Amino acid sequence: MKRIKPELWMPADDMQLETTALHIAKSSEDNLVVAGPGAGKTELLAQKACYLLQTNSCTFPYKILAISFKRDAAYNLKERVRQRCGDELSKRFDSLTFDSFAKQILVRFKQALPNEYRISQEEYKVVYSDQTILDYYRSEDFDYFNTTHRDTILALHSAQLPHTSNAYEENIRKKVWSKMLKSTPSELSFKMIMRLAELIINVNPKIKQYLQQTYKYVFLDEFQDTTDIQYDLFKSCFLDSDSFFTAVGDDKQRIMIWAGARKTVFDDFITDTEATRVPLTMNFRCAPQLVKLLNHLTQHLLGKTDLATPSPKWQPDEGECSVWVFENPNDEMQILFQEVSNWIKTDGLDPRNICILVKQQLSTYAGKLIDYFNQNGIKARDENHFQDILTQEACLYIINTLYRIFDEKNNEAKKNVFNFLSNVHTELEDDQLLKLEGTINRFIKETRKEYAGSTLTEESIIELITKIVAFAGKDRIIAFSQSLSNSSDLDSSIEKVQSELIQNYSTTNDIISSLDMLVGKDTIPVMTIHKSKGLEYHTVIFIGLEDGAFWSFQRQPDEDKCTFFVALSRAKERVIFTFSKQREDRFGRLQTQSFTNIEILFQELENSGIVSMIEKKL
Repeated sequence: MKRIKPELWMPADDMQLETTALHIAKSSEDNLVVAGPGAGKTELLAQKACYLLQTNSCTFPYKILAISFKRDAAYNLKERVRQRCGDELSKRFDSLTFDSFAKQILVRFKQALPNEYRISQEEYKVVYSDQTILDYYRSEDFDYFNTTHRDTILALHSAQLPHTSNAYEENIRKKVWSKMLKSTPSELSFKMIMRLAELIINVNPKIKQYLQQTYKYVFLDEFQDTTDIQYDLFKSCFLDSDSFFTAVGDDKQRIMIWAGARKTVFDDFITDTEATRVPLTMNFRCAPQLVKLLNHLTQHLLGKTDLATPSPKWQPDEGECSVWVFENPNDEMQILFQEVSNWIKTDGLDPRNICILVKQQLSTYAGKLIDYFNQNGIKARDENHFQDILTQEACLYIINTLYRIFDEKNNEAKKNVFNFLSNVHTELEDDQLLKLEGTINRFIKETRKEYAGSTLTEESIIELITKIVAFAGKDRIIAFSQSLSNSSDLDSSIEKVQSELIQNYSTTNDIISSLDMLVGKDTIPVMTIHKSKGLEYHTVIFIGLEDGAFWSFQRQPDEDKCTFFVALSRAKERVIFTFSKQREDRFGRLQTQSFTNIEILFQELENSGIVSMIEKKL
């Protein structure tokens, strides 16, 4: 792509950035961008990456590193930059989660670890459960385990390395770490991986220098959710370097305190980097009435003053919010089905543009509703289960190749397959890419001839996916992927796709329908609020604005208020909160519901003058 002069550069896709955002996109400064929902924080990072690459302000061969909290956010940011800048320039833009960034450091530089922290084999086993770690401590010293709170043990275990104290509990920790590292293969939690990556950087100045000379610009997305360990890794890698930092976040959406989010991360970042705090005020996502409601809640519920301005693309009276009150969950389920059916069939609303949210315990609050919708002709599913598959590059390559084989007219799949394989084959020049396209076409044609028109079996689906992976090359896929560290990771991803397709095919007996089911075509996503961060929908239905769902409100009111705020802010035009006077608990027993503990939420919704409280009956 031809270099663009900085003074001639314009935001991609005719995006209208507010003046402050445009300045940040073009600047080489350290900034903390604080903005509310719908302000385009992630879009700002994408535009800034485009500016730096297209104008060569991030001079070759320097790269840009973007670190996001969630895998889907990292993937979406990478895709935005690739689509706008092209494959060649976007190779200089790495978009990762903190976990995948740490894993890459560990995999690439594990030989630089001090001897006592070396992992036992080339690959390691990821420990997902805290209980596994606690079991090691029980085995190592039962008295310490029996007299110490589990949170204290886990905090000790994930403290910084190396072990420096001869204290009683520190010696226990040292022995547990040694046993986990010496297991065959080594057993490591994500926090342990991050601490090992941090140790590699801290004890190897040349590796630290290599990182700093690679990444001239570092972006930090959803910065309010950054944990202590993640912030320590960032500081170890880049603090006091010549790199420029752009962190974006919103303390009104701080809902990950329970997961260890650092409460003081904004102030610490400004102190440590001398960054400038820059507010953005435009809300591009939400209709004006919803912006007005969000502003009211910002001021009167959250006690903050950073109010937003709606985009001029809307009419002033657009946007609606209601609380629907039901007698019981059965009425709630049937009436919601009737309303949603009307939105889809009469108003023409795409089911993928409707989202059903719950605070937690998705099966308890929405399990029967999902079943009822599916049984009566509206597809709905627990989206939490599919997010990892639909944001993993290798999984998407398999899915797109299958679409390409069995649907000749699917041009989007054709483009996506070529883009993936051209990135996997980084050594190819432009003229060689034409040969690659021909090779892909021959593979698709031959595979289509072999499998199209025949009834697939479980064995043939596995065989077909194996061929698709082999065509790209396992080693190449792992080398290209920013979320796969080794062949075990890839095998796990392949297994997830295979399992879902085999299950879908057993009910549809049609491969295209099976793929459509996997990607959620014409299907309403149902998810927890935490999984919805960074997403947006025309209509959001929040199930269970009740004390039962907000059982922790009295203990952590600030975080639960932010959770409520996040749910509301996912909607572009319409939000429905439901309250059922009775609700089944996880054992299927009907329990009377109240809103005594969360009364302030109802009060402020009513005080806004925007929200309608409606009794709904069959």
